[in-house]
Amino acid sequence: MKLKNYIVALCVGALASYTDMDIPPMNIVGDKDIFGSTEGVTSYMARLYSTLPVEDFRYSHANMFFSGGANYAQPSCLTGEAVSRDTHGAEVEKANYWDAAYALIREINYFIRTLPEYESSHSAAEVESLLGEAHFLRAYTYIALAKRYGGVPIVSTVIDYPGSVSIPETQLYRDSEEATWDFISADLDEAIARLSVRNAKGRADKYAAAALKSRAMLYAGTIAKYNEVNEVYCDVRICGIPAGRATGYFEQAYAASKIVDEGGYELYKGEWAAADREAQYRNFVNLFLKDTKENIFVKYYVYPESVHSYDCFAQPTQTSTGGSNTEICPTLDFVEMFEGFEKDAEGHFANFDRDGYYKLYASTMEPFKDAEPRLRATVLLPGDEFKGEQIEIRRGIWVGTGDKISPLLPPGTYNFYDDQPAYADDAASLLKLAKRESQNTDANAILLKDGTRMKRAGKSGTVQYQEIGCTVSGFLIRKYLDPEQKNTNWNQSAQSWIDIRYAEVLLNRAEAAAELVAAGIAADESGADYRNEAFRCINLVRERAGATLLASAAQATIDAVRTERRKELAFENKTYWDLKRWRILHKEQSSRTYRTLQPFFAADAMKYFMDVKYQEQSGKVYTFDTRNYYQQIPAGEITKNPNCKQNPGY
Repeated sequence: MKLKNYIVALCVGALASYTDMDIPPMNIVGDKDIFGSTEGVTSYMARLYSTLPVEDFRYSHANMFFSGGANYAQPSCLTGEAVSRDTHGAEVEKANYWDAAYALIREINYFIRTLPEYESSHSAAEVESLLGEAHFLRAYTYIALAKRYGGVPIVSTVIDYPGSVSIPETQLYRDSEEATWDFISADLDEAIARLSVRNAKGRADKYAAAALKSRAMLYAGTIAKYNEVNEVYCDVRICGIPAGRATGYFEQAYAASKIVDEGGYELYKGEWAAADREAQYRNFVNLFLKDTKENIFVKYYVYPESVHSYDCFAQPTQTSTGGSNTEICPTLDFVEMFEGFEKDAEGHFANFDRDGYYKLYASTMEPFKDAEPRLRATVLLPGDEFKGEQIEIRRGIWVGTGDKISPLLPPGTYNFYDDQPAYADDAASLLKLAKRESQNTDANAILLKDGTRMKRAGKSGTVQYQEIGCTVSGFLIRKYLDPEQKNTNWNQSAQSWIDIRYAEVLLNRAEAAAELVAAGIAADESGADYRNEAFRCINLVRERAGATLLASAAQATIDAVRTERRKELAFENKTYWDLKRWRILHKEQSSRTYRTLQPFFAADAMKYFMDVKYQEQSGKVYTFDTRNYYQQIPAGEITKNPNCKQNPGY
């Protein structure tokens, strides 16, 4: 029985009267039409790619994949990378990715089974590469399942329901988490062995498969090492991997990353120049807006046929033409991971002088003038330039006299500034604020000593109630924003999403190597020293970023590579899964509120100062429930299949 008939014309009724003739119905495309031609196979492949679970611009933790319209819930707002008005502290990825995954797996399995029946219609090399590509796509889909649910039913053949298989035969038990990752590894080995070294734009090749394996096996290795959940059902460990498997998985990740080196990939440095921080900044900005030799696996968008809304919801209000904006507001906690500005002994932004008064600056960009170029290219700092404008971020105006300004609020204060009696909006108030955008008017502007008038808040915020058009953290996102995008309304953007790039592969290798060193394994089979290779890979990434290089291989620790990942791969939807596989998200988020930077203008001194404050919105306390390291299998799937055991805690 055929898996599926493809309806290509709405003329079933017209054809019904001719069913007694020995002529195939013209509205049905059969296997021969699909698998017997290059065009048909290409069409089938395109459909598989269109439903691949790539976590790109259209992905959110609330709507999952392929969501259109508003993507207010951004994954970076679950990790401490950013905060927003529309993400609250207790949120996790909650949408269903089970049924869609197995529907895609069924389509891939059908392809793997059926293509060889028509191999005479294609060259041997073409068939081999296509089958490798199908194994890549199946592994990619199983990774999406395994990192969410642990062990899942492994389906490697077409289940012929309702033809020859009954409902009870479709009610599969979950395989072990270990077996699931091993299946992924085997699929990717098939892909690496069979795929061509180059493929059509947007499709996987041998090196994409190797890069994906380096990612997947790193995930499996860290689960084996750090996970503490041990859920057994019918003698199968559906959650958890034996700790003894960790080193083997790390070795696989390391070896796969080395295969990628054969493909000629490199870190993009087309606009980079040594000791030129501006060039390094531009280089990192444009890395995400160009097709470069760093890109290994990319999801392409083409206007107007295939678009997304990133420039809409990430845009500063000053440069927005409609829709929404300022939904991704990086935290000060994230910014402090970078170097190039003054910090105190605890590594926090140093906004006070030795006497306990605010440091004063000529501009809001002054404290960041020597910031790491990669930071400027990732985060839009207050006062930096975008689309020919200085992005104006200001919380309010201090109208007290002198240049000795004491802390506005007691340390650790969560309240609004307006809650303090001294800052009540009256004539005697020394702090002039806008509660809403509607109050940030020329009529409420403050007359300065040079005769000019300044509105209370900046053009891009911040106001107390943090309305649309207002940063909630004092920062905005820069990575992936296209300064040439004129129309920033919904569904107007067409930047490509770089799903796998060479920088990640280098960091995968560095992490695997650091883990192997920690396990007491010094070198690989060829004698290459793991610690030195981790050191080399980290420094390659740091050099391109404009960061200070590690001084010695001894500094290439697990913690060092983790921090480097969080900076280099920020806002690429990787950090959430990293924090989960390292099993540290619950430690980072235990009744935590993230910190913001609030610029103020001192009217008498005619300079700016920076206040550090916890996010002002209520309900923004982040706590991660450890049961969410393994997500809930959709309840409807458990109802349909009683043999599929639910994850613990649900």
